[in-house]
Amino acid sequence: LLARDHPAFEEIVRESLSFDDFRALHRFCRERGAVFLSTPFDPESADFLEELGVPAFKVASGDLTYLPLLEHIARKHRPMLLSTGCSTLEDIDRAVAAIRGITTAELILLHCTSAYPCSDEEANLAVIPSLAERYRCRVGFSDHTVGVEIALAAAALGAVILEKHFTTDRSLAGGDNGISILPDELRVLTAGVRRVRNALGTGIRRKTESERRVDSRMHRSLVVRRDMEAGEELDTQDVDGVRPGNGLPPSELDKVLGRRLTRGIKRGHRLSEAVLEAPGKGSQDAASCSPRDEETPASTG
Repeated sequence: LLARDHPAFEEIVRESLSFDDFRALHRFCRERGAVFLSTPFDPESADFLEELGVPAFKVASGDLTYLPLLEHIARKHRPMLLSTGCSTLEDIDRAVAAIRGITTAELILLHCTSAYPCSDEEANLAVIPSLAERYRCRVGFSDHTVGVEIALAAAALGAVILEKHFTTDRSLAGGDNGISILPDELRVLTAGVRRVRNALGTGIRRKTESERRVDSRMHRSLVVRRDMEAGEELDTQDVDGVRPGNGLPPSELDKVLGRRLTRGIKRGHRLSEAVLEAPGKGSQDAASCSPRDEETPASTG
């Protein structure tokens, strides 16, 4: 995990939890109906978490290129959540190939920028749908920005998992307390994500029930601009589009122009098939009334 001469080695040892600590945390979660997850940093820890019965394995961004660990976890054939901070697409390609070469269990990539805090400009949320398309998998967001707004935007872009650092008191000791959200913020985030998911819809454009109730008020109908007599032919100067939209829609204008009225109507009358001759009827009538050539007898002699 960390070389002994690393400046942070003593701090890591001091803050490390024992396997017994994890067993206690696992019991605590189980008693409260919460899902217990943890991030193993070595094969032994992964084996221990497997014994605890974790439903999935989270892999930290720093281990995305540690292929032996990825392959060891993949052999357990459980879902994997793989963070992608400090990586290139080539790094992710290799990691995904290594995992999928072993297991068909679900792999969820977590878009991540490994900065603490991460600025809005470096969050690069547009990567979320890009990763989903490239790797044909669901994608989440490991968020290190301040506040909850960027996480909500990630949910709107399709993130199926949001990982957020959490604390009960930002004044407590610890390297990530300054970027962690408080209980009240977590409540806001949770409620916001539920609203976003409800609002995302199906991706299919269709009229909603609410729209159907106001449909006729929103759209226009074709009407005549002046009093007109039976037999008159409609042209562009005779027709207008006004609300409400409970008559022929303006999109039918080309089918109306050039047709004759079957009866007289007043200015503002909504056009309908009931007052229009059948298409082409006027020209057929004109053709039926044209003089026919008389036959001339053949000359003799």
